[in-house]
Amino acid sequence: MKKERVFLVGFMGAGKSTIGPLLAARLGWDFIDLDEQIAEKQTRSIQEIFETEGEEYFRGLEMMALRTLKDRSGCVVALGGGAFVSQLNRETVHELGVSVFLDCPLQTIMDRCLFDGTRPLFKSPERIKVLYASRLPFYRKSDLSINVEHLTPEEISNSILLKIKNL
Repeated sequence: MKKERVFLVGFMGAGKSTIGPLLAARLGWDFIDLDEQIAEKQTRSIQEIFETEGEEYFRGLEMMALRTLKDRSGCVVALGGGAFVSQLNRETVHELGVSVFLDCPLQTIMDRCLFDGTRPLFKSPERIKVLYASRLPFYRKSDLSINVEHLTPEEISNSILLKIKNL
């Protein structure tokens, strides 16, 4: 493999935070959840950042956090659901590593995620359908894609490993 960073891309609930640690362990790399890294540095939750500062402010933090990864290698990174929508973020990801879209059907995502307020943009089924449809074309710009609907986390991790080793 040419680059020593793998970026997991996909909608909230697609499994990025579940698959990331498994894949990182298999590669002997670190796992980074970009949203968690931002929340830690800001000493508040993503939800709080959205509520107090707004989405645009959060997207700026996300872009800065992504750029700090230029100094790291040997890591699997779970991107937030909206990170790959930004052209600048996609360029940074492409420069730094390999992007893998965890392609998960909308109904599966809606079955997995609760409307409990912990996901700032997960407000209503109607809003989620619109958001999913708007982000899908960007996710499809990933270097690789894995349909995760009927696979276990271990099978998804194995599939990604096979694909990235052939790059």
